[in-house]
Parts: sequence; C-alpha cells; structure tokens
Amino acid sequence: MSMIEGRRRLVTWVIFTALLALMVGCNDASAPGDPGGDGGVDGGSGPPASYLALVSGTPFTTDLAMVQAAHDPIANGGREDAMAAGDFGHEVFLGTTLLGTTENDLTIIDRWDNVPGMGAFYSNPAFADAVGGLFDGPPTLETFEAREDFHTWGSFDAADAEPDRYFVVVRGRLASTDTETNRAAHDAVAAGGETAVRAAGDVAHVVYLGLEDPQEFLAIDIWADPTNIVAVYSDPDFAAAFGSLFESAPTLGVYASTDWAQW
Repeated sequence: MSMIEGRRRLVTWVIFTALLALMVGCNDASAPGDPGGDGGVDGGSGPPASYLALVSGTPFTTDLAMVQAAHDPIANGGREDAMAAGDFGHEVFLGTTLLGTTENDLTIIDRWDNVPGMGAFYSNPAFADAVGGLFDGPPTLETFEAREDFHTWGSFDAADAEPDRYFVVVRGRLASTDTETNRAAHDAVAAGGETAVRAAGDVAHVVYLGLEDPQEFLAIDIWADPTNIVAVYSDPDFAAAFGSLFESAPTLGVYASTDWAQW
C-alpha cells in the first residue's frame, strides 16, 4: 500500500468514526426549533433548525489550482445527492494572513437542515475518501448547530452579492456549563459592540454551538471589505470584553471566499 493510499485510508477512518460518534450522540438530543429531537424537523415553535459542518486542514499541495481541480469534480459530482440529503450550502474558503491565520488553509463549510442526512452522507466511505484526498493529512471535522436565540445580525448569506467575502471565524470554549448564562454574557458583549463593528464593515454575526458539546462556541463574522478587520479584533477593549466569555483566550482566523464549485 502506497503512502498516499495509506494516508487516504487514515483520513477516511478519522472522518467515518467521528461521524459515527456524531450520529450516536445526536439520537437523543433536541435542538432549538426541534422540540421532538427528530434531527431538524421544525416542531412549529420556531425556525427550522440549521446545522454546520466545518472541515479544515492543510491542502495536499501548495498549488491551489491543483487543489481546486481536485475539489470541483467532487463537489459537482456529489451536489445532487448532498442537497437531497439536506445540504443547502457548500462553500470553500482559504486562509488569509490576517490576525495570524495560516495562509491558504483549506476550510469547507457545509450547512444542513437535518442531522441524520448529514451523518449518513459524510459516513459514505467513498465520499470520505474523496474529500480526505484534498488534505495533507487528516482534516479536522467539527459539527455545530445554529443558535438564533443568541444576539446576531445579518445572515450567513449577507455578503453573497459581493465579489469577495471574508469570514472571521472565532472559536473557543465558553466559560459556563450553563448555556443560558453563556447566552446572556455573549449577548451583552455582542449587542454592546454591534453598532461600532457594523459601522466598520461587519455585515453579519452568526453564532453556532457544538452539536455534541454546547460549550464549544463558533461565531462567524462576515465582511465584504477586509480593511478594518485587524483594527476591530485587535482593539484591546474589544478583545477583553469578548475574551471574558471563554475559559481561555479564543482563537480567530480570517478566511477569504473562493470561486470554487459551491452552492
């Protein structure tokens, strides 16, 4: 077995086992907008639940044209089945050098309207092998649920009409084991800073919590112009206020949109 084949099999195993854990862990969980815990069907008490899968890592080559040439047939070939399973958004981003982000790190974001469809689709070994081949080693796979009960503005699609988009991805483990306590703390900071950061160019702030562990926090801030990104997130007052939400300092990464195959 070649080194490349061995690596791909390892990637397949990592993704496959991670998603098996996801599917088992979610069988008894209820989600916002999903009172019955049926995996994302709206129970009539709020908007349909929305989920996000984040796959990220180092591309298998520094030649991004080659990475795109490998990615696009996979995305185009799997699009119909993915959408039928509930994948209503597939987007690809590359790391910038802003705020210490690793340049050209490959980040794939898929948005889903149900957990069973997400788990079944990704756990297909052939698909996992194909996606794993885009990375130089096992990628990181993380799953989240959208939390519209947290203070947000705009939407994930807020800058879709712009020629370029920048996603500031904020990750961290929230300080409290109580989600309502974390929500109140987040909302105080987000609401207090909204006017200033929107004036600087932040068109959307969307919030997700870990699908298996709600202390795991993911926020995506969307910008159409990167000019003020560094100034906003490196401001000491902003950093102190936002950092207070977490057990330890959160991580930030800035990613640029691509013209790769997506929907």
